[in-house]
Amino acid sequence: MDLEKEHKGTLGYLGMTTQLASENRLYFKAGLKRVTNCMRSNGITSNVRRKKRNRIKRHEKYINDNLLKGQFDRKGKNEVWVTDTTEIKYGNSGHKARVHVVLDLYGRYALSYNISETETSSAVIDTFKRAFEDEPDAHPMVHTDREAAYCSMDFNNYLTENKCVHSMSHPGHPWENSPMERWWNDFKHIWMDHHPRPANLEELETLVQGAIDYFNRKRAYASKNGLTTEQFCNQAVSC
Repeated sequence: MDLEKEHKGTLGYLGMTTQLASENRLYFKAGLKRVTNCMRSNGITSNVRRKKRNRIKRHEKYINDNLLKGQFDRKGKNEVWVTDTTEIKYGNSGHKARVHVVLDLYGRYALSYNISETETSSAVIDTFKRAFEDEPDAHPMVHTDREAAYCSMDFNNYLTENKCVHSMSHPGHPWENSPMERWWNDFKHIWMDHHPRPANLEELETLVQGAIDYFNRKRAYASKNGLTTEQFCNQAVSC
């Protein structure tokens, strides 16, 4: 066809149909279906390279602004929950697992944890399900980074179902979730560095449980008037 040559093979089915109508080349009306069949019969296809789907753009509608804006000091329980994951090695061969934790910013209380092989939306959701088991009436703002699991449709739908607002740190801005970063720092240097590497996932589970108990119930903090995290949180009116 002349149009194929003129447009150097860049017209697809819809483009060809539109061009034929625009230039009034035919004495009869040719719809998309007829043009498509004609092009296929004559081996005419567009040589325009299709643009690859951008995985980041597919997640754009699940990326939110930093709504927390560094307002880490909260006046009551369940106003804001922060979360993150960290990688922990176990076993002699250096196997790796992801430890997920959810903190209530009031008192930096560790509400829940989960351990998974990789960072997935299902593992993140399971961590929050555990938190909501203890706080079923909570509808907090949830602050995360922009890792794929937190940008996923499943996780964001889960937050919406639980009437939670999602806030996100900007890429490369760990200080926008500094309470969580501080908790991980204590977890690794105060707790993990002073215990032998766990031999398997069962030992890792026990070790993480011990850390949660220690930081919530046993360690006193000058910033909490000499109270443990649990004691400090129990002073909240909403307890």
